[in-house]
Amino acid sequence: MVSEALQANEVWPTQKKLTELSSQKYWLALLHMPTATASSEIIDPAFFLSTSTEKTAKAELEASLKSFFISSGEDSNSHSQCRFPARFQWLKTQLPELLAKVPQIQCPLLEQWTDQEQVSSVSAVFASGYLGNPASFYGHILLKFNSSSETKNILQQQSLNFGAAVPEQENPLIYIGKGLFGGYDAMFSHGLFYLNIQSYGEAELRDLWEYKLDLQPEQVRSLSLHAWELIGRNYQYFFLKQNCAFRMAELLELVINAELIDKNQPWAMPVSIFHQLAEVKQQELPLVSEVIQHPSRQQRFHQAYLELPQSTKELVAAMVQHGFSTELQDYRQLPAKQKIKVLELLFDYLEFLRISKHELYSDQAKRKLLKARLALPAATEKTKHTTQAAPHQSHLPSLLQISAVSHQQQAALQLRFRATYYDMLTSDTARVPYSALSMFDLKLRWQGGKLDLHSFDLLHIENMNLSVTGLPADGGYAWKMNLAYKPENLSCWYCQSLQFNAGIGKAAKGHAGLWYFMLDGRLHQDRFNTGVVSTEPRIGLVTDITPWWRSQLEFGYRYYVSDHQQKFVSSKWLNRFGQHKNWDLRLSLETQKETEVGLSFGYYW
Repeated sequence: MVSEALQANEVWPTQKKLTELSSQKYWLALLHMPTATASSEIIDPAFFLSTSTEKTAKAELEASLKSFFISSGEDSNSHSQCRFPARFQWLKTQLPELLAKVPQIQCPLLEQWTDQEQVSSVSAVFASGYLGNPASFYGHILLKFNSSSETKNILQQQSLNFGAAVPEQENPLIYIGKGLFGGYDAMFSHGLFYLNIQSYGEAELRDLWEYKLDLQPEQVRSLSLHAWELIGRNYQYFFLKQNCAFRMAELLELVINAELIDKNQPWAMPVSIFHQLAEVKQQELPLVSEVIQHPSRQQRFHQAYLELPQSTKELVAAMVQHGFSTELQDYRQLPAKQKIKVLELLFDYLEFLRISKHELYSDQAKRKLLKARLALPAATEKTKHTTQAAPHQSHLPSLLQISAVSHQQQAALQLRFRATYYDMLTSDTARVPYSALSMFDLKLRWQGGKLDLHSFDLLHIENMNLSVTGLPADGGYAWKMNLAYKPENLSCWYCQSLQFNAGIGKAAKGHAGLWYFMLDGRLHQDRFNTGVVSTEPRIGLVTDITPWWRSQLEFGYRYYVSDHQQKFVSSKWLNRFGQHKNWDLRLSLETQKETEVGLSFGYYW
């Protein structure tokens, strides 16, 4: 323990100095305490050195200082200098005379993490949204620590992840419920970047976007050391706010003098961080020095297919139809260079089938293609992937919209607030094409001096699941799910009911745009003697007339199972004008027994 003589020494900080240091913003950030008197957001007891019941910033400061003077035991990695190197580094700058007297401790595991002090830069990485898992609807963020070592390539770099500890095969509804109300613990974990490529890009078919940050060496070191302190420490997880976006923003803000996420906002979105990072400057230079896309296997497969001439596309389909045969005459007549392109495309397609667990996949087909590839020379050209628009170029996730509405020859003003994220009219930049994903979509209407709740959509998901190639397993059934409180139809404004709507159908791309057919089933309150079940087949078209004008035209037929007399034809024509990430204009014309026209201005943030 620290000797009484040392604590009595003139270099030991006074109580006043300890109070001053423990109130500093940086120290509180290291402890993840919002204020000097607040509790830490880390709930793991192993994160604290103080033995007092009340874990205050000052108590933790005193305990940290004392622990740095303790001699190393058999396992030097467990010494506080090794466990809390960011604390140690910062306190050395604040109390240099005192901490010059500490014993020198070797930290093998820490040195391995920092790659013997060769971590030269940091990248923030965005994994695009994945509609197959509620935990991944809105994308994901992780950090990559780039080493200057010549012996390590990009896949061998260390990465830092944050996520909830969710049991395998957890029911999605249970996950959403427990995730919303803090039912899970979460922690930081680390691994090679290769594992993230495998998990997100290969298994879940999500694109990864790497934003390389132009940080100073001391910023990189501070970030790396504090990340080490956080690995394995438990937090309480909340799906909407205290999630990966919130925690990664908190970590980056330790060294970046900018707010990356609004801490007072009741939700946190991963993509918001990348919008902010793209705006930040350090010493008059952009913080983001480079944006690199790591395309998913599906993206590579689709891009390679679209670059083929039509005759080769038809050959690929024929080879698949004949069990991935390389004996077809048209294939045998191809030059070696074209054969290589076809085989590499089919390798990607086979892996796509394996991930999808499709019956067409077989090890025999893979061996057949491998044998054909070994008979050809090495490729002389590296495959080039077309870089798509990056996430920070997409529209911002939250919407505030004001509309002028005409309904039954009556006018009203409508105020709409949507917490997240996008709808069918939104640009497809950095998201699943032709899809909708929104939560907490609220509409209020003002008419005749009275403000009323018009509708509230808790959750709306729609995915057209479009096929790019037409090959088996590429694409599938379109589907929809919606949970809302809204009017039964447009013939009245005060006939809201709780509704659950689910639909299935098919979509295809044509010259005019995306055509789709959906069959919806609805469960709703029986407020008007219509029963609780209705169906609605819908046919529609989504088309990009220009880059700044997307239009959706749809016709439907509502049929009430218990009251056939209430059936009616519905239609809607929706338009979005503008492609700026902060605003758009919309024009709508909808008919459900009555007709309603709306003109809207939307602001995104």
